[in-house]
Amino acid sequence: MDFYAQAGLIASAIMTLCQLSLIFGDNFFFKWSTRVVIGFSVVHAAVQYAYWTDYYGVQPLLKGDIKWIIGLVLCVMMYGRLTSRYAWISKYPMGLQLGVGFGTVIISIARTQILDQIRVTISEILAADSAFALFNRLLILLGVISVISYFFFTREQTGVLGRLSYVGRAFIMSSIAVIWAGDYIWAMSMMAGRLQFLIKDFFFGLLLGGS
Repeated sequence: MDFYAQAGLIASAIMTLCQLSLIFGDNFFFKWSTRVVIGFSVVHAAVQYAYWTDYYGVQPLLKGDIKWIIGLVLCVMMYGRLTSRYAWISKYPMGLQLGVGFGTVIISIARTQILDQIRVTISEILAADSAFALFNRLLILLGVISVISYFFFTREQTGVLGRLSYVGRAFIMSSIAVIWAGDYIWAMSMMAGRLQFLIKDFFFGLLLGGS
């Protein structure tokens, strides 16, 4: 193992131990490692964005593709936030960015989470090839309808609507439990990976000179 690999291994082990020190409460080492990570992340993002601006904006403009000047002007206008006098200039590119972003997100959400959900829910029922598959797909249809009824606030949730919304609440709670369990398992797998790194790679591999 060369010098740079050893230095990277030691730095990674130090940062891991500093982050794990939060187990014993908030302390200087945890705060220091967090600030280092955030600092490096911000610097990396700044350098990456500068490279993208040069590669996708400046270089095509120098080659005669003048349409990229619009993006460069909007980027320069964003720097108006650095002064209180010209902060209003940055509102125009920011508003354009938010408008395009929200428009794109709304269209994709409407297509993937509403229209495609309706299409798949109905088509899967018609394509069921066994009683068990039909039961599962009817259960999914019940979950979709009951969850939608839970968020139906324009009338009082009594009678059939009240019972449907109660079933929808059970589906919502079950979904949240599954999501939380998945996040917990992911966190535990990350913890196991870092502990394996500290024991195998750092302690036995570097400190004890093992392979």
